[in-house]
Amino acid sequence: MKTSRVLIVDNDPEDLEKYATVLSGARYAVHRAKGCSEAFEILKKHRGKAVVLSELAANGECGLAFMKKALREYPFLPFTFLVSSPSLDSAIEALKEGAYDFLRKPVSPEILRRSVARSVQRLNLALESEKREGEFRRQLSRSQKDLKNARTLSSFKGFMISMAAHDFRSVITVLDGYLQLIREKCNECPLSDPDGMMYQAGRTIARLRTMAHTLLDYEAAETGRIQVEIKPFPLGEALRECIAFYKPYAERKAVDLSLDWDGPEVVVMGDRDKVMEVLDNLLYNALKFTPARGEIRLSGEQGNGVAAITVSDSGSGIPKEKLRNLFNREDMVATLDAHARLGLGMTICKRLVEAQHGNSRIQSVLGKGTKVTFTVPSGQLSRNGK
Repeated sequence: MKTSRVLIVDNDPEDLEKYATVLSGARYAVHRAKGCSEAFEILKKHRGKAVVLSELAANGECGLAFMKKALREYPFLPFTFLVSSPSLDSAIEALKEGAYDFLRKPVSPEILRRSVARSVQRLNLALESEKREGEFRRQLSRSQKDLKNARTLSSFKGFMISMAAHDFRSVITVLDGYLQLIREKCNECPLSDPDGMMYQAGRTIARLRTMAHTLLDYEAAETGRIQVEIKPFPLGEALRECIAFYKPYAERKAVDLSLDWDGPEVVVMGDRDKVMEVLDNLLYNALKFTPARGEIRLSGEQGNGVAAITVSDSGSGIPKEKLRNLFNREDMVATLDAHARLGLGMTICKRLVEAQHGNSRIQSVLGKGTKVTFTVPSGQLSRNGK
């Protein structure tokens, strides 16, 4: 679904030719329009899959009106205005209405290429997200029909695929956040540092790859044959990694995400990848349902041969009727809403925890927040953290 199409709207033939030459040389498919009406017809032909460079006024037509009309049809469209001397008011209005960028004329070839490259990347991310959303809905619809018509293992596979699609979409959303941060902060921090944005984005891709490998585990969940590799690992290290992973996403939402963990390191006996997958689900759900200026706490404690990990938030909470049926697959698939997707994620978590000889529980008060706790067997306490 990736595109590298650019639409230039400019009533100056010389500028139109100059920009088209630069972008064609950079291997973009360039379309030209002298006015907004002509440009909109080109957008319709290509279903909005293009980056737009437009003057604020082209052949007497208002560029802002053109942008508003285009964004109503194609809300993912990156729209950049070419301006000679924009007024502050017009710039503010354009940005408020959805403009992505401004380029002051005359535009150098280097700045033009760089701006278009950013816009194309943004457009492709939006198109990919739209594609994933469509795939998720189709899988969910098929799963709904399967669960109503049969309880065979073959029909259950469609349900498991929809659960995996839910997780993929969650992590892809975070990946998109990291890419946005890289663009915004590339001049402020060393991207290749262990805590840098590029490193975090790479770690996100690694998690996507791990989730693909666990698809067969989901298919085996109904028969209790999820394969786990139980080994000792330091729990605190895993919790800190999760906090570092979701911290930038939480900052973008203005949510206070913190780790409540001190004292000696706790070594647990479990499958580290599966524990991380459970934490991914819980933290993503907490961030999705917690509004700006809310709080999310990740904590852990050890006692009686087990380690208990808790994710608590000050979010919207879950209605009692939804909470009672949270692990009822048929009920959750029957309704396509945020709580249904939460239910799919919690079903995954419950099965992964049980496969490691742990248990889970959830408490929620509507309007006040949710608290989810799960356990894994603990090994030993290490005073030096090793």
